[in-house]
Formats: sequence, C-alpha cells, structure tokens
Amino acid sequence: MKGDYIKINRSLLDWDWYGDINTCRLFVHMLLRANWKDGNFRGEEIKRGSFVSSLSKLSDETNLSVREVRTAINHLEKTGEVTINRHSKYSVFTVNNYCAYQQSDTQADKQVTGNRQASDKQATTIEERKKERRKEYIDTDVSIMQHSVSAIIDAWNQLEPYGIKMIYRINQGSKRYTSLTELINQFGEEKVIDGIDKVKASEFLQGKTDARFSLNFDWFIRPDNFEKVLEGKYAEKFRKQTRNNNNFERRRYDMDDLESKLLGR
Repeated sequence: MKGDYIKINRSLLDWDWYGDINTCRLFVHMLLRANWKDGNFRGEEIKRGSFVSSLSKLSDETNLSVREVRTAINHLEKTGEVTINRHSKYSVFTVNNYCAYQQSDTQADKQVTGNRQASDKQATTIEERKKERRKEYIDTDVSIMQHSVSAIIDAWNQLEPYGIKMIYRINQGSKRYTSLTELINQFGEEKVIDGIDKVKASEFLQGKTDARFSLNFDWFIRPDNFEKVLEGKYAEKFRKQTRNNNNFERRRYDMDDLESKLLGR
C-alpha cells in the first residue's frame, strides 16, 4: 500500500459539503496529502492523517485562490472534518478520523502490511536516514516559503486598480526577499495578506489624501509600517475632511441646542 491510494466511502455523497465544489475538492486533496504513517517536521511529530502545508501551497496545488482555500478551511473546521495547528511559517493540517476512513481488515491489506514491515527491516544506516530527513525538511521549508512569497505578490498586484504599482518578481537573496521572508516569519502569510487587503480601505495609502505620500512595497514590508497598516491606523486617521465651496471645513451643529438658545429656553 505505502500510501499509494486512499479509500473514499460512498457516504461522501450525503456529506453536507459535497455540493460545495471548493470545500469538497480541498477535503479530498487533504485526504490525498495526509501522511499515511507518522513522521516528523522540525522536531514536531506529524501524526498519521496530518501534513505540513500553507494556504498558498494548498492554493497552488488545488488551483483555488487563497481566499477560496481559506473559506473552504473555515467550513471544514466548523463541521469538525479538519483541525489546524498554525505556526508563523507553516501549518499542520489534520484530517480528523483519518484512520477510521482508511482502516481495513481485508486479507490483501494484511499481506501488504506484512510486506511493508519486512521491507522496513532492510538495512539502512542511521546517518543515511538523517540525511534523507534533513533534505526533506529543507525542501519542504523552501517550498512553503516560495509559495507564501508568490501568494503575497499576487495579493499585492490586486491593488493595481487602487493606483498601487505592481511587482513582478522578488529575487531570492535580494534585500527585498530577505525583508519579506522576515515579515512572514514574524507575522505569518495570512496576516501579511490581510494587511495588503487593508490598503483597499485606506485613501491615504492609496495616495488620495496626501500627494506627497506614495505607497510602495518596500515601505509596506517594513515591520513598523506593516503593524500600523494591519492595525488599521491609516484607515480613518487620514480621511479627507468634507469642505464647502469656500474650502473651509464644515462644522457640525446640534440643531436642537441652537433652537433652544435662540428661543431662550
């Protein structure tokens, strides 16, 4: 067997999310991606039925947008099919009841299990295992970070209709790449994308209230600037004041109070 296939029960047809194409597609993908045996990643045990990934990587693998993946995951978490242990650079996704879905008592499976146990007894040095495991960790880590960077670039480029200049690539090893990866490590991919979305609600960041300010990517990924954007400090603080035809700010009056004063009440 060795994880070459998964079992899907026909009861899936009666599942609440079966008619939701994105949620169903992501769940089946998670069944395929889940570990068929226990493993380790960065010192953390990744149990059978779990796997290491990120929103951007799942988006790339399923051809769903990051937003669609996030919505589908919310559905799966809400109804208990999936749980997530979130870290700054990656998440551990667990398909609940994975073992129940994949259990079998057929003679064929017993025979395959026996073959796997015999195969596991073949001589492999400890050092060789360490090298293979180390390479797997490095490859997974780099892959997740590259997907995160790509997802953030895509999110940033969606700001073009708001007057924000697009970026096309960020070279590994560049100062910009280093700054972005440090931001991802500190806040996580989801929060960086949430910060980008907040630009859409800020006329100041779009350059509409102060012609002297022009938002660019390097300014945005500076941690002190990013925190302010994420907290929404640019959403209302710099909003334009309404002015009349004489270019004076309009005053707000309490009309009931004015009427009382005029009538001497």
